[in-house]
Amino acid sequence: MKVKDCVVGCRYRISGDLANGRYADGTPCITHDEVVRKVTRITDTHLVCECGRRFIINDNLKIENWG
Repeated sequence: MKVKDCVVGCRYRISGDLANGRYADGTPCITHDEVVRKVTRITDTHLVCECGRRFIINDNLKIENWG
């Protein structure tokens, strides 16, 4: 499923990269996570979940319908 097909307020299974803080040298710390959550916002660079996780929109982002 593509990001453009996501509907804000619907629940999805989301797997992808998160920018989770920064290292001491200023580079972002990228981690990988998988959750089932409602999407609350979609920006040009991130897909934001109800829990506050901000998934980076890139080739690693996988989205599936959930129930």
